[in-house]
Formats: sequence, structure tokens, C-alpha cells
Amino acid sequence: MPKLVDHEARKAELLAATWRVVRARGVEGTTTRAIADEAGCSLSVLAHFLGGKDDILVAAQKAVYELIVERAFRLGGTLYGLAALRAALDAVLPIDAERAADAHVNVAFAGAALSHPLLAESRRESHRAIRVHLRNCLREARELGEVRPGVADEAVIDDFIILVEGSTLLSLVDGWAEEGRAERLTRLADGFVNQLRKSAA
Repeated sequence: MPKLVDHEARKAELLAATWRVVRARGVEGTTTRAIADEAGCSLSVLAHFLGGKDDILVAAQKAVYELIVERAFRLGGTLYGLAALRAALDAVLPIDAERAADAHVNVAFAGAALSHPLLAESRRESHRAIRVHLRNCLREARELGEVRPGVADEAVIDDFIILVEGSTLLSLVDGWAEEGRAERLTRLADGFVNQLRKSAA
């Protein structure tokens, strides 16, 4: 009998192989042959599951962003409002090896998107998705009475994305705060959330 294949699991394996190649070679240096070799499969198997190179890159960009977002806004979480917003920052900033690895791939795709329209649109879609989660956090925070007057939600969301993307770029590409990076990013995250809080009466 033919071997049964879990298509979603196989796609996940191939995407993980793509991320490893992107980390090692960058997006421009990533080839379908390199991905197939990393995954231990043939080019035809790779194409069957993920399509051509552009399809693979877009799928890999989308998947790594979804992984980061799922970690930040895990369904069934018990945190709400500003606590959830603060936890999201911990989840996405590159403060340990796992998060730094995901962020490395994200930075590589961000650079490639400057000259790759399909990747650029995929990243814009990913940002639109994370904005929905952030709006929910801020809505909950307002319902809990946590947010100071004058806070504009869309500006906060812009600043959240700038904080994450900017600190990730500086940390991973420029070696910024290599020593004590986790502590520095933690202070930035604390300051970002605390400046949104309503002052104690």
C-alpha cells in the first residue's frame, strides 16, 4: 500500500527547512535545491507540497510570522489588556535563542521584501493580522480601565511594530546590545507598556 503522508506535517517540515536555509544563506541565496537538500527530499516533492521558489518564499514568510504571532497571542491564554500586550512583547522580541532564530528569518524576509513585491505584500498582510490582535489587547485594556487618557490605539500599534522590528534589526544585524540584550529589551518592553498606563489615583 502507498505510504500515507500527513500533508500539513510535511509542509511544516519543509517550511522549517526553508527557514534554516534562509538563516544560513539569506533569501537571495536560498534555492529550491538547497531547501530540498536540507529537507532530505527531491525537488519534485518540494514542488508538490509548496510550489515554485516564489511560492515557497511567500509561504515561509507567512508561516514564520504566524508562528511568532501564535506565540505572542496564544489562544486560550489567561492574560488580558496591558498584561497581554506586555506578554506579546516578551514573546516576539529576540531575548533567547528560539525567538532570535525566528526573528533572524523575519529580518531576512524584511530585507528581501524591498525588491520582492510578493514578499512585500505578504508582510503587509502579516502586519494587518497582528494589528487585529493588538487592537483586541487595547480594547480589553480600556474595558479594564488600564489606559491613560489620550492614548491613540493606531499610534500604539505602529509603535509596537516599530519597537519589535527596529530592536530586532539592531540586535541581530548590527549586534546592538549583544551583551545584556535580554535585559535591555526587557526594559524597553516595560517602558513601552508602562507609558500607556493610567496613573494611580
